Amino acid sequence: MYQNDLKLQRGVKNSVKIQFKNSDQKRIRVYSTGTYVFNMFDIASKQLVSQKPLQIIDDGVTTSTKGLAVLNLIESDTIGLSKSAYNFSITYLDPNDNTVNPAYANTYYGMLGTAYLGNDAYPELKDSQDVISFNQVLNVTTNLYEWKSGDTYSYPELTTSNSVHTAGIYLTGYRGTLKIEGTLSNQPNDSNYSLIKTLDYTNFTGVDYCNFSGVYSYIRFIFIPAVRPGDSTNDDPSYFGSFDKILYRS
Repeated sequence: MYQNDLKLQRGVKNSVKIQFKNSDQKRIRVYSTGTYVFNMFDIASKQLVSQKPLQIIDDGVTTSTKGLAVLNLIESDTIGLSKSAYNFSITYLDPNDNTVNPAYANTYYGMLGTAYLGNDAYPELKDSQDVISFNQVLNVTTNLYEWKSGDTYSYPELTTSNSVHTAGIYLTGYRGTLKIEGTLSNQPNDSNYSLIKTLDYTNFTGVDYCNFSGVYSYIRFIFIPAVRPGDSTNDDPSYFGSFDKILYRS
């Protein structure tokens, strides 16, 4: 029968026509008195991930529908699966003796076909970026230390002016300020960045969330800890606490 690879889409209804043929590539009759089953399973683990009976269209009379069946997969059949290649087989339950027989073979008499499950019907979410490294720099104008993240790519090719960026800010007993800056430069330096938002904290422990919109090539985060009363500068973590990490998603 059918020996081409199948192309399916995740999370939507898929209706695939299956044409049964003999080894001479001539259509043969299939009858609804028998049960034809589509089995799809993981290539590596061989675990069955979907199993559906075929709908037989062949009515035993009409020439145009000779040997024709349809595989119907609804949204829930594939929404929990990963975008990947899978193996499939088609089996036939003979009503005469209740035996299960292969109903699919390729040119080389292999019993397995390949089904490619795509995810083109829905956008794919990117993983949040972990910002965990900060470089300590002395601002000679303010005489305060600033801890600056690296340049974090913001995927401008996927965003618009209304796109929302989210930062999850993980802090422990933090006193001080966080500045969020952005740039459209593809080779950013300090002079390219402009201020997006300033956040102030007083002995904050937990996760704070911040949203902002716009198109940026890169984002960076700058922590400016508070100065302990009586000190001349802000280099005492026993006072200002810690900024643990930022999870950023554009």
